Amino acid sequence: MLTNWLEATKEVRAVEWELDGRRVQLIDTPGFDDTVLSDTTILTTIAEWLKESYDDRCLLSGIIYLHRISDPRMDPSSKKSLRMFRSLCGTGNLKNVILATTMWEKTDEVDGQRREDELRNNFWKEMLSNKSELARISSDPEDGKRLIRNLLGNQPMVLQLQDELSQGKSLSATDAGAEIREEMERLRIKLTQEITGAREELQKFKNSKNSGILEVD
Repeated sequence: MLTNWLEATKEVRAVEWELDGRRVQLIDTPGFDDTVLSDTTILTTIAEWLKESYDDRCLLSGIIYLHRISDPRMDPSSKKSLRMFRSLCGTGNLKNVILATTMWEKTDEVDGQRREDELRNNFWKEMLSNKSELARISSDPEDGKRLIRNLLGNQPMVLQLQDELSQGKSLSATDAGAEIREEMERLRIKLTQEITGAREELQKFKNSKNSGILEVD
């Protein structure tokens, strides 16, 4: 099984596919740089799928992590996403990860090479030292097929997040969840405030109804 870490997807989608006479299941997941969905929502969606697949004894053979080489820099959000991804995988599984850059057709070769070098020597250095593979993906479909072939022979793996969730940990207590704990706490406070406000409005309505007078602010 192969997970495909794409930016545009809003939910986890499984696609059956045949490559070289072998049945392959591609799992397309949302990326953490989504402008609509929060990181908490995205990680929760991915975690739920991973937990279900683990319970069904359906494990991944590899992960392709996609990064747009057209992005001029690694902003704080991208760095946070990468930390979550590493925590989700676990160091021992990084050998089953391909770090693939996309959008080369929209990037000047000199700029693209400079950005790739920065990724290799800085942001992806630790993952590459743990045997992750660096690759480029162009608009040629054969590029993607080549990467998938490289992963099909891998021993299926249990991701760190799957292991942590199977132990009964809450998402916020996992290493990946730690990266969004602050955001989760903000959402919890917001939800609590909304519930409190709704209860107060309901109580106000009940009091007005009992007194025969309905006040409108």
